[in-house]
Amino acid sequence: MKLSRFAILTAILSLAVSAFPADKNEKVEKKLSRAEVAFQHQDFYNAEKLIRDAIKDDPSSIEAHSMLANLLSATRRYSQAAPEYGRVLELDAQQKLLSPADKRRAIDGQAVSYAEIGQLDRAKSLYLAALKDDPDYAMYNYNLACVYAEQHDLNSALPYLKKSWEKRNTIPADMKFPDPRQDSSFSAYRDDPKFQETVRNMVQ
Repeated sequence: MKLSRFAILTAILSLAVSAFPADKNEKVEKKLSRAEVAFQHQDFYNAEKLIRDAIKDDPSSIEAHSMLANLLSATRRYSQAAPEYGRVLELDAQQKLLSPADKRRAIDGQAVSYAEIGQLDRAKSLYLAALKDDPDYAMYNYNLACVYAEQHDLNSALPYLKKSWEKRNTIPADMKFPDPRQDSSFSAYRDDPKFQETVRNMVQ
């Protein structure tokens, strides 16, 4: 998986989230299915148009908002992706439809999006809040370590980086643990003895 500055869980070849009940709005469901096909063919314009049309038909569709957030993230429009992930989480607070895995992706997607546009304090706050409820999730820990590293705070980053490796079994089965030695978030510390000692055995 190619990393930008942070490990992103957004699926590049798929917009769909893991599982939703069958959408009662057949018109919306058809548009989202067509959007998925368009995205897989890298027809981002039509994929986005279909998703936004579906949202007009049903503004409360978590699936549609999730797909839009993932598309915006995958096309690196992070300033738009961040509030869209926030909308997904707001809707889920009301509807309770997201699976635990998809809720993690939405939280991670929002925090990563803020980090990518330089709002590191906001990303840090989101991760710290998420870790209160889900302290052992590897990617929250890993990406929070990235945020601290970007803020030139290696001492705060390393405990989270270490824990992310210890809890690596919590990441999705289709994702490899990121190699922090290749991650630009840590580029300033590659020769630092404390960093080298922490990442010495982080190979998967």
